[in-house]
Amino acid sequence: SFATVLVYPTTFSTLYTDALFKSHYSTVTKVTDISKTFGPSHFPDHSQPGKHDQRPDKKSKPLSIRVRLASWNSTHEHQNVILNPIHDKLAYTKSPNALVRSQSTGSAELESFKASRAGMTAVVADDWVGTSLLEVGVDSRQPGDLVEIRYQASRAPVMGVYLGFAGGRHHFFSASGRWTMTVGFGSFFSVSNFATPGELEPILAAIPDCKTPDEFDIARQDDKGPSRAVASSLIDKMNKFMMDAQRVYQGSMDELDRAREILADEKEVKYLSLFEIADILLPASLKENGEFPPYALYAVHTSLSRNEVAFKPLSPTSDCHRREHIFEVFPVSFHQSVNRVATMVRDYTTEKARATLDPSKRRVEPTPFESFINKARSLVLASRETRDWTPHGILAPSSVPTALHKVEWSDVDLEIIGFLRSWASYDLFEPSSRFPGYGATILRALDLYPDVSLDQSRAWTFLQEIGSIRPWEIPSRYSVRFPKTTIMRSGGLARNIPPMLEESRREDLAAAYRTDMKSATVFCIDSPGTTMVDDGISLERTSKDDEFWIHVHAADPASGITPKSQLSQYMELLPENIYLRGHFQAMLSGTLGGAPKGEFAELVREHSLANDVRALTFSAKVDSSGSILDYKIAPTRLGNVVYLDPADVSVFCGDEVVNTITPSQFSVGLENIRPPSPPDRTIPSPESLDASAQDDLLTLSRLGKAIHQRRLAKGAWPYFFPSPAIRVTYPETPSDLDPTDPKEYTPADPFIEVKLREGPMASVVGNTMVLAGEVAARWCADRGIPIPYRQDGKSAQNYEMALKYATDELYPQIQKGIEPSMEQRAELSVLTGGVEIAATPGPYFIMGLDMYTKATSPLRRYSDLLTHWQIHAALAYEHENQLKLDGSQHDLDRILPFSKDEMTNTIALLHMREKMSRRVSRADRDWLLIALVRAWRFEKTAPSSFRFTVSSRWKTGLVGNLDFYGLSAFCDAIGLQNKVLIKDVKVGDQLEVALTDINVHSGEITVKALNYLGPPRAASEE
Repeated sequence: SFATVLVYPTTFSTLYTDALFKSHYSTVTKVTDISKTFGPSHFPDHSQPGKHDQRPDKKSKPLSIRVRLASWNSTHEHQNVILNPIHDKLAYTKSPNALVRSQSTGSAELESFKASRAGMTAVVADDWVGTSLLEVGVDSRQPGDLVEIRYQASRAPVMGVYLGFAGGRHHFFSASGRWTMTVGFGSFFSVSNFATPGELEPILAAIPDCKTPDEFDIARQDDKGPSRAVASSLIDKMNKFMMDAQRVYQGSMDELDRAREILADEKEVKYLSLFEIADILLPASLKENGEFPPYALYAVHTSLSRNEVAFKPLSPTSDCHRREHIFEVFPVSFHQSVNRVATMVRDYTTEKARATLDPSKRRVEPTPFESFINKARSLVLASRETRDWTPHGILAPSSVPTALHKVEWSDVDLEIIGFLRSWASYDLFEPSSRFPGYGATILRALDLYPDVSLDQSRAWTFLQEIGSIRPWEIPSRYSVRFPKTTIMRSGGLARNIPPMLEESRREDLAAAYRTDMKSATVFCIDSPGTTMVDDGISLERTSKDDEFWIHVHAADPASGITPKSQLSQYMELLPENIYLRGHFQAMLSGTLGGAPKGEFAELVREHSLANDVRALTFSAKVDSSGSILDYKIAPTRLGNVVYLDPADVSVFCGDEVVNTITPSQFSVGLENIRPPSPPDRTIPSPESLDASAQDDLLTLSRLGKAIHQRRLAKGAWPYFFPSPAIRVTYPETPSDLDPTDPKEYTPADPFIEVKLREGPMASVVGNTMVLAGEVAARWCADRGIPIPYRQDGKSAQNYEMALKYATDELYPQIQKGIEPSMEQRAELSVLTGGVEIAATPGPYFIMGLDMYTKATSPLRRYSDLLTHWQIHAALAYEHENQLKLDGSQHDLDRILPFSKDEMTNTIALLHMREKMSRRVSRADRDWLLIALVRAWRFEKTAPSSFRFTVSSRWKTGLVGNLDFYGLSAFCDAIGLQNKVLIKDVKVGDQLEVALTDINVHSGEITVKALNYLGPPRAASEE
């Protein structure tokens, strides 16, 4: 790819073109014996002309490049170099390189493919969903939104108006005048409500009435969709938008083209919103009503996109005016480092070419780049004596510790390794960038990976082989970069602990009016291994047999931690616990990440619920029908805490589980069986409690189910199907290692067990925690207090349609144990608008609530702490003044620690960081892929065949899901093995397939067909 930025003399151009065709970067699928083409010791030596060498002597006229290429082709046909068509596998895989691919903005093939993931917070259909409908970060665009999409195979972005979701496809009308569709939808820039319903109406009316993806594909191929004439006014509107953006760009070209120089710090990464960047780069005269218009923001956005290694969007949003539209601004030092490596690679290839033309000019002393190549190559070859490499994104597993020689890397070496990490681990270079070409050339120079693509996955393997990352590392850990944190090789995220941590603490704010509840039996229902016990429940009876007070007690660290303190800012960096197996990361963790240690462990112990520990109690008065009659919040102190196991409580209370078909569990590796650590608290069985406590527990469960039924009637999601549960245990490191040994030892591979999580554990917990969140939201809303309210964006105006779709189509099949498809989930999400956080309350359709916030886990979630701080300030004011706080009459900005504007700004960053945390937490899928590779290739325990259900059909293959924890897979035309023609396959059809490849780094699985089973009904009859 770097040929595009260099000008060589004719003699070198012919040589380079010769080598380029032999190289295996981007579109080449197979090359025979690359090692004889490039490498430190095998660069082709043409000093002695062979029988096919047509290089003229110095006196003859040089042959044209066309003649040279024809000659090369005639003598190298046996190498079987195949260039992929542009659409090959891109519906499923990531394009390795868009820089040298042919481009056509009007290509129907290009438009139909999965859009690239936008930023580090986006969630796509391949991700496990689980309870994600309840989580912030499930984006949902609305018809009429203007969006920019960057297709994986294209360098040019496409602007279009979103038309909606139907038939398993997202539909758009592009500025080029085409009706287009995509499988996934990740937009880098959006303008909400760009097109009016009147402008959309004729376009929507012209779309054929199709039900399935196949019907839509055929209709579009036959040009039966909306024409340019029908959408002419909308096309003009989009073109005007882009012309206005271009006008802004031309007017501020000097500042926009120097954005990196103006915005970047010398050494530190910065995080700026699109608003902040526009304020710096654009003149204030462009503002309209105090804000930059969308086209001006788009001019800034496109300018930032032109900088290859300066800016990276963290969290593009559904509207460019949202404050969480954040960019990562890389320091000048990073830009300089990347370009130094690129220069070294160019110099290396140039020198090799010159030495080939004239061996007398070959250098005697190796350059720093060549020294790195030699050093790294020797290290890798030594590593392969104990662990071989695989093309699957992991090294061959080992049941014993393996040794790797310690190497003193020079500054140049570390810079090259950092370049490869930026490419393979952090994915900082776009497929359209020139920098992946330099990475591929480094791998080619190593001469270690013959006959395979020299892409990001291979660079990942190289980093594993030199010990930069673990042989079984989780790629998704590196897909998200939390601000001001460092990813640790051993696991966890490192942060700098603020100095003088004790200064962030305060005396109990509510000591003077804290209620004594020592006589109440408080049930803390958590797994025995839990160390953060931050919620419990109790029951209080009233004078009426049919009315009860349900008290939900939450840990109360907010009463003893000063808001906006250094400790508060420290927790804000990682706003919630990350539950990635083998890499648990607590919000309250030490310098090196992981679980709480030292001062943080003591803080957790101080506030975990126990006897004589303070709590913040959310109370609701309810009747047997589940109606909420009253509610209140009070600081309390507990005195009779009973710890219970949720599995025992679920059985005791008779919780029902929806029947589902589950695959059998499987495991790989040798488990280091250790006796379980005894819990640090007594955990009795529910049956061993006294009669009064048992009755309280059963009553709480009954009332919780009644409350849940009321939420179901308002549209709440009835049941979340179990997702794969991964258990990872690491073997112990031998204690007899010699500290003077010049080798570094890598432990044996971890034991991995995969099974489906069992049904919901102890419904009384989930139902009462939701109740507490509703109470907190209502109590704060009554007083006008800004807190992080959870809500969806569109259900208020689409409630009736959403309720009808959910209750008529989705929920009945859930009750039968049939999990809704991604298309059905997306359809509902379009109606409800996706989940957001806001400083003002709003409805939450999926929860069946008018308003909601999270308030019961302040030791695990920063958002809960924000809510507690606001509540404590309000309680203190009400106690001091003996009156109810009223936002319409009192100055809340003076009373509360966070004003509405401050809360809005805090929520913007919280929104982004929560989405990032969720994405890392979903990386358990990587563990499943690692386990499947090991079971398939090494332990030979994987199933011999799977059932493959087609979800998308393309000209070159099929995308679908396996009956193995729902993993997505791809089957190309060759993989169908003449069992069926692609044109005869419909979405929903099933095939019996076998594995052909798994790539943990890219997350891809490819399969081959063993038998065509037909539609699901025919398959079940068989």
